[in-house]
Amino acid sequence: MAITIITVGYFVSRGPSEVSQKTIKIGVIAPMTGNLSFMGEGIRDAILIAEENLRNTKNKYEVIFEDDQLDPKMSASAANKLLSADNVDALVTFSSVTGNVVTPIAEQNKVVHFGIASDPNVAKGEYNFIHWTPPYEENKVFISELQRRGIKKLGIFEGNAQGAAAVIADLKKQLEGTDIEIVTNQMFNFGEKDFRTTIAKVKDSGAEIYLLLAFSPELEILAKQMKEAEITTPITSIESFELSEQLALFEGEWYINSADPTSDFTSKFNAKAGKSPTLGAANAYDIFNLIVAANEKVEGKLKPTSDQVVDELMKITNFSGALGDLNVNEDGIVVSKAAVRMIKNGKPVSIVK
Repeated sequence: MAITIITVGYFVSRGPSEVSQKTIKIGVIAPMTGNLSFMGEGIRDAILIAEENLRNTKNKYEVIFEDDQLDPKMSASAANKLLSADNVDALVTFSSVTGNVVTPIAEQNKVVHFGIASDPNVAKGEYNFIHWTPPYEENKVFISELQRRGIKKLGIFEGNAQGAAAVIADLKKQLEGTDIEIVTNQMFNFGEKDFRTTIAKVKDSGAEIYLLLAFSPELEILAKQMKEAEITTPITSIESFELSEQLALFEGEWYINSADPTSDFTSKFNAKAGKSPTLGAANAYDIFNLIVAANEKVEGKLKPTSDQVVDELMKITNFSGALGDLNVNEDGIVVSKAAVRMIKNGKPVSIVK
């Protein structure tokens, strides 16, 4: 299959001395085509908004977008192309799948890499960072909501991916000592289209709610086949519902997601894209601004090195971002809070308790 590449360069030259400005190149790897193209488009739009809002920077910033369709082989090709042909100074990735592919490449090439990812392994090494709500924050809120609703028996449908594995591993740890029991945990692979046998297997599990962790299109196929099998047990998710464009499938269901973006960012995104921010868009906006802030803080006439940028990133505290005040912890993870949401009239709405 041919690789579709989308490359867009944006130069920011609003400083007083354009000739002396240094160019910092940022490579962004995201699904620009395929089932999750709407996610990649949201990430692209958010970064372009951040770029447009830059003022009086001493450096120029060029953004190059590469499409990976959330395919690990394409992710690796995109990262290598950005490093060897485009000579980027930083990489941004979406999903734990892509992040785990790019993390060792970034580390080997000593290039700053920010992943929008659940799996903490994406932040391993000196040059890798994550900006996402970590599993322990999501699961803490998830368990609290289960307890609030009196739910004690949980069923799980888990897509075979690093992010889902990280969420479930932490969930099992946090459930220890509670009265909530996982009564079934069914795993499936990407590309699976027939869940009927698995659904029949769990019908008598006694689950009071099913947790769906999946990407599109498996998520929608699973949800539809559960309805066809007349499963009336409620479903929920951690992040997954907003990975779908078919939100009507999950109408009235609650789930866990990252914190709500600020009203300022939401307004800017709506004005630019004509729709609400997609999952990961606010993170992408923040990541661009964090990379810029770190580069701008490096003193001297020479272009900042990756080591200098890493040092500045690790110093960041109370950074005003699209997801509130941000801090980079000792593991290179920018921690944001989790929230309880519901699909209402086909749109995600946060539940205020």
